[in-house]
Amino acid sequence: MTLADQTHADLRSEAETMAGATEMPRRDDGEPVFEEPWHGRAVAMAIETVANLGLEWDDFRDQLIVTITDDQHRDYYESWLIALEALVTARSLASRDQIDSQRLAAASYRTTEQNHDDLEVFALPASPEMLLELLTMIFEDHWRHVRFGPLIQGAVYELAATAQPQLSMLDGYVTIDLGGPHVHLCIGQQKGMPGHPVEPALAKRRRCAQVELQRQWIAGAPRTWMMRMFNGDGDQMLTVLLPNPFLSDDQHVLAEPDWSRLSLWDQIRSQYLDLPADPSDRLGDSFVHA
Repeated sequence: MTLADQTHADLRSEAETMAGATEMPRRDDGEPVFEEPWHGRAVAMAIETVANLGLEWDDFRDQLIVTITDDQHRDYYESWLIALEALVTARSLASRDQIDSQRLAAASYRTTEQNHDDLEVFALPASPEMLLELLTMIFEDHWRHVRFGPLIQGAVYELAATAQPQLSMLDGYVTIDLGGPHVHLCIGQQKGMPGHPVEPALAKRRRCAQVELQRQWIAGAPRTWMMRMFNGDGDQMLTVLLPNPFLSDDQHVLAEPDWSRLSLWDQIRSQYLDLPADPSDRLGDSFVHA
């Protein structure tokens, strides 16, 4: 093992053995829990940064304690990212603008869906509180401007509300009432009815486990912007097609792009990912079908 490898191993050991407010969430067998892919990446980034800067792990841990104490209701691993940024900026190792530019590159990954679409994916936390807030924002505040439904190979549903939907929660399910038609989505812990409990394994399969913002690139530019939800089996639960700068609300192609229609996309990225507006979203000049 090289000296660098040993340093990383030692730092990981110190991270995983932290106690008190900074202790990692753990499974019953004592292993750390990473419920979202970015949780593990947050830990890896902290270890890599501390190692590269020649700092002690306590330098980061002290900042993490301050960050957690500042907002004890914040997601644990989100506090890791905030503490890491504070550590770097406090030592004048990077400016806020530099951090923002790097975050734009690090926040997402590119993938293909059935070897057809070039999708850029931004993972969101899948907590019931966040999902209810996000769905309420989309369907109560922006219902006139979105289309929604399953989006799979060979079938695209572009449903639209004709009046403001109402959202309510019952037994882990959010109901999006469209004034007759309605959608039920499991976003929390489903327990079942008295005398008819839901098996925990089945409840886990039903519950939303993955939430993503996606933008589809065609011919070198984003052309479609989406929010998508997947259950514990990886099945698609819902796709929301966000307002498109190349299309009107009634889906007519605009003569000129209306960049103000990216406001919902920008708002979600800012509110849940702490990302600034991205100039890449404004590279395209027209709508292109996938």
